Amino acid sequence: MTLPTKVPAHSLQGGQGFAFQSFLEAHALPTQSFVVNPSRRTTVVGKLGTRLTFFPNSFIDSAGQVVTDAVTLKLREAFSKDEMIFTGLPTTSEDRLLESAGQFQLQASTEAGELSLCKSVNVELPIREEVNNPVAMRLFRGSSSSTRAYRSGFNFDWELASDQHLNLVKNIGKRYFNFSIDHLNWWNCDCFVKARQKVMLSVKMQTVIEAFEDRLAFLVFRDINAVVRMYPTGRRFSAINIPTQLTATLLVMTSAKGQLYLGEADILRTSNRMLRLPIQPIAEHDLIRKIRQVAKGT
Repeated sequence: MTLPTKVPAHSLQGGQGFAFQSFLEAHALPTQSFVVNPSRRTTVVGKLGTRLTFFPNSFIDSAGQVVTDAVTLKLREAFSKDEMIFTGLPTTSEDRLLESAGQFQLQASTEAGELSLCKSVNVELPIREEVNNPVAMRLFRGSSSSTRAYRSGFNFDWELASDQHLNLVKNIGKRYFNFSIDHLNWWNCDCFVKARQKVMLSVKMQTVIEAFEDRLAFLVFRDINAVVRMYPTGRRFSAINIPTQLTATLLVMTSAKGQLYLGEADILRTSNRMLRLPIQPIAEHDLIRKIRQVAKGT
C-alpha cells in the first residue's frame, strides 16, 4: 500500500498543475535508504530511532522467487504533527480520531523491481516522552476508506491490524513498541481517542476568489498527537466524528493563480458549528513555518 497517486506539483507560477499535497511533501523528512544482504539477518535503524530486523531470505520478487541480490530498503518516519501534515497521513480510521505514537513506511527493491515479504519483519518503534498512554496503543496499517462521507479525491485510511495492544520492551536502555509486520506498507502505532460526544465541524472560506488550483484543510489538535484532514466541498471543509471539548487549530490552505493563501483559527473547545474564515496571501516559506509552529503549539 502506498500513498494515492498525485498530480506532480509544478512551481507556483505554473498555474493549473499545482498540487498541494505534493508541494507539502517536498518539505517532509527525506526518505532514508539502506542496502542490505538479504541472505543475512540484518537490523537497520532509522534517524528517528525505528529499528527493523530482517531475517535471512525474507524477500521475494514478483515471480515469488527468494531474492539473493542486494536489496535497497526505503524508510520514511513521521512522528510529529507537522510531519503527518507534510506526508499527508492524518490520524483517522474510518473517520474515528486516532492519537499517534509514530508512523513509518517501508519499501524494498532490487534493480529488477519492487519486492514483497515472505517472512515477517521485527519492529521496535521508540516510545517518545510525548506519548500519553503507551499501553493503549495498537497497530494500524495503511489502507483505503470504505465510509468516506464526502468525495474528496483522497482515500487513504488507517486500518486496525490487530485488536491486541502493542508489547512494550526495553533495548539499549530505551523503551520501544515491539511488533511484527508482514507487508511493505505504511504502519502506525495509535489508540482511538475516546469521547462521550462527537460532532461535525465545518468551515467556509471568506474570499472573492472564484477558482482554486487546489485546497487543503487540517484540524491540528493541541494536547494530543493527532491531525484530521477535512473534506472539501466547494468553499467549505468539514470533519465528522470529532470528539467534543478538545483544543485545536484550524489551517485552511489554498492556491489560486500562482499565489498561496492561508486561513487560521484557534478552536478552544470543539463543538458542532460552522466557522467563517478569511484567507490571506502568504509566501511559501511563511506557510511552512506556520505549519511547524502550529504543530508544536507555539
